[in-house]
Amino acid sequence: MSLFGDAWNQYEHGMDPGLGILPHITPQFFVPRMVDKPQDPIVHAIEREKATTLGKRDAHNPDPRYITRARDTPALPSLSPEVLWAKSVAGGDQHSDQVVSWDVLRQSHPNRSYNTPFLTEQSSDVSASAQYHMRPLPFDLRASVVRVNELELLESLRMTILGTSSFLHTWDPVSETFLSFGGAENLPNKLIISGKDETMSSSLLKRFLDIGTLMRRLEVFLSVVRTRRKEENATVHAFSHALSVVLVYLRDQLSRGPLSNFCIPVSSKTLSGTWLYYGDLEEIVVSLASLCQRGLGLSPSQYPRSTMKPVALLSRIYKYLDTHFRKSSSRSLVAVFAYLLTMSSKNYLQALCRSVSYADSNSQRAAISQQPQRTAIGPLDIEDFDQASPEDDGVLFAEDDELPSFIPRELAEALPAAQKSLKLLTAAQPSHPVLNPPVRRPFITWVWSTRDIQDLWSTGSLSEAGDVAPTIGPRSPPDLASADNNLHGCGYQSELVGFRIFDLEPGSNGGNTFNEHSMHAALESFILSFPPVLPSITPNLSLLTNLVFSPLISHAASLSSALLSIFLDQNSFLYVHDHLVLLRSHMLLTSPSFKSRLTAALFSDTDDREVVAGGGKSFALSRQRSRSVTGVAQHGTSRWAVGLAPFLTERGTWPPGGSDLSFFLRTVIVDSQDTRSFDPDDSQQEHELGSRRIAEEAEVRLGFAIRDLASDTGRERWLNPLYIEALDFLYLDYKVPHPLDVIITSDTASKYQRIFSFLLRLIRVESAIRAAFRMTHQNVLFPTLNQSRKLLTYFRFVAHSFVTTLSAYIFDVAIGGNFDAFLARVTACRLGTSSEFTDVFSVAEAHSAVLNDILSACLMRSAQRAAGDLLRGCLELILELCVMIGDLNDGRLQEYQASSVLDVLFTAFREKMSTLAKVLEVLLEKDLKSSQRQELLLALQEQSDIRHAPGGVEALRHLILRLDINEWWKNLHS
Repeated sequence: MSLFGDAWNQYEHGMDPGLGILPHITPQFFVPRMVDKPQDPIVHAIEREKATTLGKRDAHNPDPRYITRARDTPALPSLSPEVLWAKSVAGGDQHSDQVVSWDVLRQSHPNRSYNTPFLTEQSSDVSASAQYHMRPLPFDLRASVVRVNELELLESLRMTILGTSSFLHTWDPVSETFLSFGGAENLPNKLIISGKDETMSSSLLKRFLDIGTLMRRLEVFLSVVRTRRKEENATVHAFSHALSVVLVYLRDQLSRGPLSNFCIPVSSKTLSGTWLYYGDLEEIVVSLASLCQRGLGLSPSQYPRSTMKPVALLSRIYKYLDTHFRKSSSRSLVAVFAYLLTMSSKNYLQALCRSVSYADSNSQRAAISQQPQRTAIGPLDIEDFDQASPEDDGVLFAEDDELPSFIPRELAEALPAAQKSLKLLTAAQPSHPVLNPPVRRPFITWVWSTRDIQDLWSTGSLSEAGDVAPTIGPRSPPDLASADNNLHGCGYQSELVGFRIFDLEPGSNGGNTFNEHSMHAALESFILSFPPVLPSITPNLSLLTNLVFSPLISHAASLSSALLSIFLDQNSFLYVHDHLVLLRSHMLLTSPSFKSRLTAALFSDTDDREVVAGGGKSFALSRQRSRSVTGVAQHGTSRWAVGLAPFLTERGTWPPGGSDLSFFLRTVIVDSQDTRSFDPDDSQQEHELGSRRIAEEAEVRLGFAIRDLASDTGRERWLNPLYIEALDFLYLDYKVPHPLDVIITSDTASKYQRIFSFLLRLIRVESAIRAAFRMTHQNVLFPTLNQSRKLLTYFRFVAHSFVTTLSAYIFDVAIGGNFDAFLARVTACRLGTSSEFTDVFSVAEAHSAVLNDILSACLMRSAQRAAGDLLRGCLELILELCVMIGDLNDGRLQEYQASSVLDVLFTAFREKMSTLAKVLEVLLEKDLKSSQRQELLLALQEQSDIRHAPGGVEALRHLILRLDINEWWKNLHS
């Protein structure tokens, strides 16, 4: 001690300058001298630390209270700050006090030093001590605090992260969450990690607990889905299987992480590194839970009642996949959802392809061979075509069914037409090349690899080998039939190949490793081979979807065009042009032979009610045979139904019945089929096979029937032959061949029948006014009343002119102009000069629209009720005039009585005609804009050879010009 003391004194007083070059004696070699007084080590250590701290703080303002105490403590050698910090970094613990004795309580500072000034980046003991000092844990009697070290925590999380209970966390099936375990009973537990506060502990534990909770919830979700047998279908079953494979994959990835090491070397970075490792897996699990509506924000009581509809399920998966593509999520996350979409939609896409007969040629031929064959070339095979029930027209997907959101709009619009076209094409021509393709069509499935996308883009089909897993990609199934031949020497039929699995030895699978491990390996291979980004030709999911479904869109368009080509084939029995001509000739009365025979059978324009005019020998003989004394007496007592054929009222009952009427009407149809060509403008069709068959079957498919009308209200005008509605009970029916009923539907047939009833009324009034003309020329009906005679002549002339003008307008403009233009459009489509009709349904829509235009031109639409009532009222007044003339001619009405009736009828007719002219002007003014558009269209298409229709309301301009060209009726009261 003397040696050290002398050296220290010489250095302090500066007696020997040469000693300054000696190295300083560092504090670790200093042993303080004991003071000759009672020692208190605890107080001494505290006072020494406080004196050192205050000495540095108050170097410029010393406190007198500590001067004396500082003198008692030996001074320590000082180092410059640069040298001190440099030595502390380089030397580590060499400058720290390493003396361990009875008077040292604990190390006031850690042995190692840090380069950071942040407290949270210090050791766990330092940061936890500082946090406990600044924010001590509150004492809570309602919770139990459980403290664990990192090693115990990691061993517990090894089980928790897989969704299994551990010694720190147990699964609660009621709330479907993990609860802390190990504290006091009946109290919630707070798990605190050693060296970390409550906030940091809960933050670190949250990721692991979230993964374990969601994994367990997804497993519970799968078990619930599999128990719903009634709601389970192929799509839901495929989704549950794919989700279970994903969970197996995730469980395997979780078990491969840092927690899988049973001897975890705990360091300062172990817990943070483990926490970071499971970040990507947490993102996948959270997205899957959100897809299944099992997120952490929902309690079991808040789970939505999922019906697991295939369309909604596939749309939801596609929406999530598209969202992750847009967000540029991790490749593993996008690949998992792509796998779910691929596997879940496989059965749905196959059903979608089957609905439009999109399959390989072998399966398609097998499907067609199992269907009942229908021939379309045999004579009069009405049973094959007409006995098909409406249910046979149903398709796999109804027109109003909702489709998944990934179905392109073009396919969604073409799919209903393609499905209906397939049914009709199979019935019309089962051997059509579209139904029996010579080459194998490409499969419709999702493709993700760059090579498959490029192959599909360039060739429209996939290559035989892809860079995705073989169980996921579009691959051909194994040839079980050929393998079966080598098994036991006996082969199975193609329908029973699936039962070959029961001939294998126990434990073998015949090369088809469809087990959990193979599916897990397939998913892992699929994720590893999944491209990080989509190729440039399909940079987003929407464009890729359009590319995947492009072959199906083309096939749907080919079905519609194939069916349309059959309906436009002149050699086909289903040639729609000839069927439309047949309907126009009979139901619209444009055939001169049919119209003349029908007029002679039902109407009469003679001035003698006992004479049959123009009926032929068969009608005369039948009338002579059916006439009786009772019939003659009834003619004397009943009023004359002017305009109707006399034999219709001979029995004295209405409506007429019996075999005579049926025979007459059947004779009308048969006799009018003498010519083989229904279109006088196309004389070459009489040599065509299809037209010849249509002519042969016309008399079978056409037939008159009696409509079931109400007869119990007491106001039925059709029960009185004197009224214009007397023949409303009669209608003409046409038995449409089965494939053709898509164009000639029941709705269009009802429109034909409405027009036919209106034409019968018009012909009845036309026959009546001609009969009135003959009666007024044969006899003088008002011999004493000259004014009434002149008014009758004038009224009859005006009425006759009105009926003639209206009849010419109906047949020439309303029917002829519109229907002939429609037939010209059909012919242009057949010749290829027009592409207006893309499928038979567009033809059907155009056909219905033409009939609507005819109804509008005849003022028979519900929106034209006011104008239509005026037109029918004018016709009724004319018929009443004719009936009055008949009664006056028979002597049933006196001259003075008929004069007053004539004045009333003429006044009412003038009023209705004037009002009708004004109403027609109003209708034309409302439709002025559409008329201008039509005129502009006609002006632009003047060079076209296609005939243009006058339209519906637009055609009323022709009527008003024919009826009131000089606006006389319009200005009658002005």
